[in-house]
Amino acid sequence: MKYRYIAKDPTGREVVGVMEASMPSEVASFLRGEGLIPVSIEPAKKGLAALEIKLPFVHRVSLKEIFLFTRQLAAMVGAGISLPVAIDAISYQLKNKYFRKVLDDIKNSVEAGVRFSEALRAYRDVFPPLYISMVEAGEVTGELDVMLKRWAFAAEKTLTLRRKVRNAMIYPIVVLVVAILILIFLLVKVVPTFTKIFRESHVELPALTQFVIGVSELVRQRFYLLVLCAVGGFVAFRIALRNPWFRYRWDAFKLRLPLFGNLVKKSTVARFSRTLATMLKSGVSILEGIDVVARTSGNKVIEKGLLDARERVSRGELLSEVLRDNPVFPPLVVEMVSAGEKTGALDEMLEKVADFFEEEVDAAVEALTTMLEPIMIVILGGMVGTIVVALYLPIFKLASTIR
Repeated sequence: MKYRYIAKDPTGREVVGVMEASMPSEVASFLRGEGLIPVSIEPAKKGLAALEIKLPFVHRVSLKEIFLFTRQLAAMVGAGISLPVAIDAISYQLKNKYFRKVLDDIKNSVEAGVRFSEALRAYRDVFPPLYISMVEAGEVTGELDVMLKRWAFAAEKTLTLRRKVRNAMIYPIVVLVVAILILIFLLVKVVPTFTKIFRESHVELPALTQFVIGVSELVRQRFYLLVLCAVGGFVAFRIALRNPWFRYRWDAFKLRLPLFGNLVKKSTVARFSRTLATMLKSGVSILEGIDVVARTSGNKVIEKGLLDARERVSRGELLSEVLRDNPVFPPLVVEMVSAGEKTGALDEMLEKVADFFEEEVDAAVEALTTMLEPIMIVILGGMVGTIVVALYLPIFKLASTIR
């Protein structure tokens, strides 16, 4: 049987190939004999299946799915069940076919003698850097189940934060959609009726009325163009986000938003503190911890600031001194980190910071929802009111002419 393998040479360069063998362990032994480190060993595919085309939304694994898998895996490993058996039992229950395939490949690699962390590295698009680092730390210390539980706890906090921020966005989005639907109904059904009356009466129309009638005709006759422009604009925006220059400025703009910027900063500080505390508690060095947190921050401005901080910490500066120069981190965080560095309990202080700012996110979400409600009502009322006024202005003028 042919097996496709992925391995690394001593310099870290990836080596991919296909080998004939009776079982994966033979491939692993051969690779080690050649001075290579096995990363992934799986049966070679034939025909079109070997093309491995990854489709968005199909080849995707959510953080929640990884969290549920990890929580079950930690319980089974802690109960003394072997890693391959535990992975196989969990993957059998999964509905996500791509995730099931990934876990089957990882199980085969582990059975072939590949370390769990090395097998995970072959799927960096699925498992985040923090996950792989903590699994590696668990393998070194012999406490894999403990490390998995810690990652699951941090992931659960992250999911909770995301849900709170998402819930804060639901209300304004729903109101905006309703406003757009009402606006389209008025422009397509109501305005044409008044337009017919105005044309038959030959009344001179105010500029506002002419504008509304023009928009109504555009929506009725060229609706497909508006849809194409909207879709094209969205696609162009998504493509532009891949450009580092545009992405950096977009992320900077999000931090400066009057209402949402404060929420983004607080959720970022909470996620930074929780993730770094989890890594330090697991024995990961502070430099590696900052590096992982920076690359998983989701904001290029914050990522750049943390990578600069990592460089300064590597030169011997204290983390609190570095964070003091970053406007994203408030003075409370700086003082708590400074106290943690002095007492040698930085991980505990960071956990307290995370707890505090998670509560702050709750308060910010509630305040945001409270402020957005009247704002969205005013916007909706303003749009409908503008159309109503535009339609009734000629009627008032016609009535005065009749008198």
